[in-house]
Amino acid sequence: MVKDSRPKTGSLAFLPRCRASRLVPRVKYWPPYEGEPKPLGFLGYKAGHLTAYYVDTTPNSPTQGQEVAKVATVIVAPPMLVAGLVAYAEENNALRELVRVWSSKAPADLMSRKTSNWKPNEEDLRRLESLRREIAEIRIIAAAFPKQAGLSKKKPDILEIKIGGDVEKAVDYAISKLGQEIRVNEVFKPGDFIDVIAVTKGKGFAGVVKRWGVSILPRKKRKGRRVVGAIGSRTPGYVPYTVPRPGQLGYHRRTEFNKRILAIGDDGSKVTPKGGFPHFGIIRTTYILLEGTVPGTPKRPIVLRAPARPPPAIEPPQLIYAGIPV
Repeated sequence: MVKDSRPKTGSLAFLPRCRASRLVPRVKYWPPYEGEPKPLGFLGYKAGHLTAYYVDTTPNSPTQGQEVAKVATVIVAPPMLVAGLVAYAEENNALRELVRVWSSKAPADLMSRKTSNWKPNEEDLRRLESLRREIAEIRIIAAAFPKQAGLSKKKPDILEIKIGGDVEKAVDYAISKLGQEIRVNEVFKPGDFIDVIAVTKGKGFAGVVKRWGVSILPRKKRKGRRVVGAIGSRTPGYVPYTVPRPGQLGYHRRTEFNKRILAIGDDGSKVTPKGGFPHFGIIRTTYILLEGTVPGTPKRPIVLRAPARPPPAIEPPQLIYAGIPV
């Protein structure tokens, strides 16, 4: 007899399964932060995977105090330039832009766009000072340079990053960093848990079996086997969104929570395998070693964000060796 309690195939939590609108994902949520003002995110580029050997410091873990070997991801994180600032006011439980300030040190190809909003203006900085009381959130417009990470892309990637902490101190911090560079060790440190936001590997058009994991129908099915048995009833007169349908697979914007930083270093030769990483090459700038895997292909932009659901803090891991690409 057929079992009628089988769970539905596929998850509706990731709908719509469509192509990401941009390669550098926009951060939709910035977690609250109390402490000294600092950026709550950073932009890096995926290099590849390694096997990391370290002493596990997780409390109550079966391997606590022992040497373990786990997959780790190397993310290249060159310095970012603070090209501008954006101040927001709160209105109807939403954010409304007050003023946007651009630095004269912004990249030439960024400032050459045919929009007046991209031109540096000293009056905007004075306007920002006059609107301090209305500011509810301050963000920096950070420019990451793929060329410094070893990529052939010349155009910088732009990302808005919120400055955490007290609003008054955050505004002062943002103004002091305008036109300056920020490094990843100013934002994160080894042992921190971070969220990873990226676009997954694209796999093109796929059917329902591969896209949703539905069962293949019996051999004597009349109209095919790698299809759904029925797409709906006579009423309502449309196909419900819950019915598995073929379409785009991969190249989706995804967020993975609580990835632990194993190490942050400036000498990329320590983690670069012989011959370099496949499809990436040799690391020549600052890098981050993350526990576990991250979405996307090599050279893909990866947004690192402060954790939205932080776990209890634990001691930083004692890294022994990182090598042997997987």
